[in-house]
Amino acid sequence: MLDEVQRVLRYPRIRALYHLRDVDIWEYVHLLESIADIVDPAEGPPIVLKDPNDDPIIYTALAGQADILCTVDKHFYESNVLAFCARHVIRLM
Repeated sequence: MLDEVQRVLRYPRIRALYHLRDVDIWEYVHLLESIADIVDPAEGPPIVLKDPNDDPIIYTALAGQADILCTVDKHFYESNVLAFCARHVIRLM
């Protein structure tokens, strides 16, 4: 997930919006790494049916015993994803 954060922060539109330099991105990712609870994602059947690439996010939240998952990705608000998260007491915001 840290690699994904770094990849997204390197998008030209994101870099331009936040005036990010390579060093800014590197420092931010290393800050996240220093405060994160690093877990191996759980595995299981597909959850985010419209975007299976999002499943590792859900399974990482599950493995890390997250209480809340914050995202604006509409795929996470599909009824089956909400139901899975509710069963595991993960709130989506």
